Amino acid sequence: MLQDILKNLNVPETASRIYLRLLETGISSARQLAENLNLPRPSVYDNLKILINLGLVTEIDQENKKLFRVDDVKNISHLVQERISDLQKQKSKLKEVIPKLKAQADFLEPKIKFYSGQEGVRRAINDILWYENINTLCIWPISEMIDMLGTEWLAEHNRKRIRKKIYLQTIWPQDKAVKFKQYPFLGVTSGFLRKIRLAPEGMTWNMGYWLYADKVAFISSRKESFGFTVHSRDFAELIKSQFELVWPLCKKIKVNSKDTDAFLKTV
Repeated sequence: MLQDILKNLNVPETASRIYLRLLETGISSARQLAENLNLPRPSVYDNLKILINLGLVTEIDQENKKLFRVDDVKNISHLVQERISDLQKQKSKLKEVIPKLKAQADFLEPKIKFYSGQEGVRRAINDILWYENINTLCIWPISEMIDMLGTEWLAEHNRKRIRKKIYLQTIWPQDKAVKFKQYPFLGVTSGFLRKIRLAPEGMTWNMGYWLYADKVAFISSRKESFGFTVHSRDFAELIKSQFELVWPLCKKIKVNSKDTDAFLKTV
């Protein structure tokens, strides 16, 4: 645990090893540290300087010998607090430049991105999670998507979606519907931020899409195993208008909340 904290404070690995060794031994010379840790003595001195500058180690003279020991261990807490303060300042500065960065990124980003294989398709869908408090639309052959993306992965994706307050309106083809008791993360009570309707009988498809912001992610079945994202406001508006024409023709789905609501406790 302490080693992880030191790593997050950007303390070099060798310096961390020296610090942890001094915690064990109390006081050591550079020669003893070099022998115990199997390190060149110049490297030990260099890393001791780093630790001294950070206030983690102090140098003492004892019988004309230079010895080293751990300084006040509470200094680690001070360093952590300084790190947090620095990150908060950087976060504030980042908020100021994000609009400019986003505009530049949108200009440079390809309008169409292609993805292959299960992991590639998962990356495409995970892009949705960069957004918060948005409404999204989905034409989703759910049984095909479960097969493509995986049950556990979809369950975790839904937890993240709910935490981000990403609302979802989705249409399933009737012949691709699944049992909610088997897949409780697909619930439709208010906590799930989801509405599901079934397409008219005989209307079916194997590929799905998810419209969010000004993007549309298309996902194939597992058999073809690919996806692509179109980043275009005009295209997104076209897909949205088509979805809104179909939505009233679809029927509401009935779900027993007892089969699904336990999932919300895991969010």
